[in-house]
Amino acid sequence: MKKTKVLSILLILCMTVSIALPMLTNKAYAVTKNEVTLNFKDGTIHDGYVEYSKKAKVQLFKGEELVADISNNMVIDLNEAEYKFVIEEIEDTSVTGANTPIKLNINNWYYPMTTIVGETKFTFNLDSSKFSGTLDVKLVRTRTVVNTTVKNVYNDISSKGVIDLTGGQEYVIDFSKDDELTNGLKSFADLDKTLYYKRDNEGLLATDNESEAVIKIVGNKSENKAILTAVNVGTKKSEVFKGFHTKYTGSALNYDGTDGGIINETRTDYYTRCTYEFTFQYVKEEVSPKEYKFTEGANQTYTIDESKNATFKIDADYSLFTNKVYVDNKLVDSTNYDSKSGSTVITLKDEYLKTLSVGEHTLKVAFSDNGEAITKFTIKEKDEASEDSKNTENNQNNEQENNNLINNNVQKDNTNANPKTGDNVIVYAVSFIIALLGIIALIIVNNTKRKNSRKH
Repeated sequence: MKKTKVLSILLILCMTVSIALPMLTNKAYAVTKNEVTLNFKDGTIHDGYVEYSKKAKVQLFKGEELVADISNNMVIDLNEAEYKFVIEEIEDTSVTGANTPIKLNINNWYYPMTTIVGETKFTFNLDSSKFSGTLDVKLVRTRTVVNTTVKNVYNDISSKGVIDLTGGQEYVIDFSKDDELTNGLKSFADLDKTLYYKRDNEGLLATDNESEAVIKIVGNKSENKAILTAVNVGTKKSEVFKGFHTKYTGSALNYDGTDGGIINETRTDYYTRCTYEFTFQYVKEEVSPKEYKFTEGANQTYTIDESKNATFKIDADYSLFTNKVYVDNKLVDSTNYDSKSGSTVITLKDEYLKTLSVGEHTLKVAFSDNGEAITKFTIKEKDEASEDSKNTENNQNNEQENNNLINNNVQKDNTNANPKTGDNVIVYAVSFIIALLGIIALIIVNNTKRKNSRKH
């Protein structure tokens, strides 16, 4: 019983997978398809063509091959190959005078046909970008006038860049990207085709001759990419192509009504116009970096716990600085340095410098023009012996200053205790004058007393 149950479960799983797998496969495949149903209205199906009485015969071609099994309501994939109608006009002998022109009508819209030179035949390409779903195809001969106004809408872009094809390698044009270079290259590619381009003066021109082509672009719609390769390079190292390229990208038809029996419609054609300058690099060239010089700070010495930061000035425009500073070929984090203009000034911070080992180091600063500036600098420890000597010298100087101060004070005291000789003479002279005056006054007083005694 258990074996029977297991076998039943396995059988159910296998059946489920067999049903689901084709569904999943078809779903994935459908993304790359554009299937349309052809319905030849009022046409008679023959072997290899459809006849519209007294109007035209219509043949269907897949590429350059005739579709012999043409049928009504047949399904074709417009993304599988290029499909086109070849239409041969049938003269209507029942009509007196000149026949009116035949017109191609698809889903009640009139489409212009291309005349094959020298023949009464026309061609019409079933463009995948213009058609989808069911297409009701008919040929009419009518005097109805169709007034078609054509409007061209251009998307103007510019594209410039270097395409690396060194060593014969391929360059992938990724249609999912939207950068300037890719958009320009997309205008030269077709996801459904392989295209060749030759040099035309300074620019590129499409060609069917591979032997004269310089590049080949192979479209891959399933991957939404195109592969660009160089051909017929020879000994060239590189080539520059510049010019103006226009690519048709699709159209839209709008019915504007009728006016006095005249059908008015507007067809809008869309184009991409690209002004381009492409450099195709075939051989890798070794380019010597431009050397900038240090105008300040070269070969400087940073002393730990004594110096403050380390500043370097370079004779390069600051706009070229790429925020790439290397010490010993290791990229320095931008938090460990400051930068400013004038021309370019780089200051390594004190905190970072203290993390470096004692000894010689290399500083390199890179710039966007492939230039660089390189110098050496040295990390040095603080000299403790020298510091002790300096302290001793300072102490001696302080002691000497103190001694000098004491001596000066002693001299001042001595000066106050012993007046100068000039000062003593003045004192003696004043004392003498006072004493002399005192003597004179005493004599005068004595003489007066004597006179008074004589009178009495």
